Amino acid sequence: MKNILEKIINFYNKAEEYILVVSLAFTVILVFIQVVMRYIFNQSLSWSEELCRYIFVWQVWLGASLGFRTNNHIAIEMIYDKLKGKSKIIYSLVSNSITLAFNIFLVRYGFQLVETMITRGTVSSGMRMPLYIVYLSVPVSSLAIVFRIIGKMYNDAKGFIPIKSEGSKV
Repeated sequence: MKNILEKIINFYNKAEEYILVVSLAFTVILVFIQVVMRYIFNQSLSWSEELCRYIFVWQVWLGASLGFRTNNHIAIEMIYDKLKGKSKIIYSLVSNSITLAFNIFLVRYGFQLVETMITRGTVSSGMRMPLYIVYLSVPVSSLAIVFRIIGKMYNDAKGFIPIKSEGSKV
């Protein structure tokens, strides 16, 4: 079971990184083409700026999930660094619990917002693309963050609860 879970996590991690790299490359190329079209040919791609903006929204939310995996989010570590032993673990569990609650909120209300967008049939102004595709980035990435935080809390709790080891009998 653990091996299957690790494979799923590794697959998601690789997919997340791949999507971020490909979307960044696509955005850079698209913006470059737009600049060339505008300044050399006096023509403009009417949809490129809007598409880049929507891709950027997905990049931000997926990047937030990646930031949790790599511990690259901004944090005030002054208190954490002063703590020792179990106090450090408790502090980490409390701060992760707050972050977990906030992300559960984002998942719940994010999916409600997506449902509203689907029901109303809201589309973007330029491309006429369904906007729920853009708004789906919030609950999807927040759900990934929820799983990452649960994993961190599980690892912290393992360090807090002493595990009995069976000694060798002589």
